[in-house]
Amino acid sequence: MERNERRKSQRLGARFNLSYRQVGSITNRAHVGRTVNVAAGGLYFETQDEALKPGSLLEVELSIPPERGVLEFGGRISGFAKVLRADLISEEDSTNSKQGIAVQFCKTPSLCL
Repeated sequence: MERNERRKSQRLGARFNLSYRQVGSITNRAHVGRTVNVAAGGLYFETQDEALKPGSLLEVELSIPPERGVLEFGGRISGFAKVLRADLISEEDSTNSKQGIAVQFCKTPSLCL
């Protein structure tokens, strides 16, 4: 069965480290993850940290490594995003289960060089 594509922008398979904080969390602790794909309107990442629920608001920061001819010194992309979906990703070793998190940016994120 063919699935209708509802995304407004094309996804780029890109693996970047990211950190995130849940807005309004009592601990305000930063968690880490790694992107699976990125688009202008959102991203999908994997994490082994806390369970996130759809509708949660996150402050997200991606670390972009330096790349010759593109971003010579690297940079950071940061912004606020809403969790759309949280998928449990089972590993063969169940002690290393991860979550796949789909988020939509609340507004265009900013790039800091």
